Amino acid sequence: MIINKTVFRPSAPEDHIAVRAIHRRAFSRDAEADLAIALIEGETETIDLVAKLDAMVVGHVVLSKLDGPDGALGLGPLAVDPEWRDFQIGTELVRRALEMARREGWKSAFVLGDPVYYGRFGFKRSLAEPVTCAFQGPYLQALELAPGGLDGYAGPVAYPDAFRAVQ
Repeated sequence: MIINKTVFRPSAPEDHIAVRAIHRRAFSRDAEADLAIALIEGETETIDLVAKLDAMVVGHVVLSKLDGPDGALGLGPLAVDPEWRDFQIGTELVRRALEMARREGWKSAFVLGDPVYYGRFGFKRSLAEPVTCAFQGPYLQALELAPGGLDGYAGPVAYPDAFRAVQ
């Protein structure tokens, strides 16, 4: 099974060329590749993981600190090389990144994406409805990483400035 041969670990500077290439291939444009690199090389606090199969990076995910509720992260971008999409690599990247965030004490995560895909991890539109965000709409979802991580929060959620390039 391919997933059992895949190594998941935080990215290192020597991975960044491959990370850029993965996002470019996955999205067929530079915006998400530029965003991923800007986040992991910038000042914003992040969690990011690469998926390596043999010596090749085949996937990447980044979570970045948001302004808004205490301890909130934004998930994305997430990319898997198109040749490796049917092997649960993206699912495992998200699962492991969220688990890492929980262990580090983060309280919630937001994502802009397919509700069916991200719903598998517990993301819900209803948890994101009380917030105001540049990405407001039916694809903005939230997940409590800690019990009550979003209790009573209604207000702004701001993504890092690097996201402005993909709006």
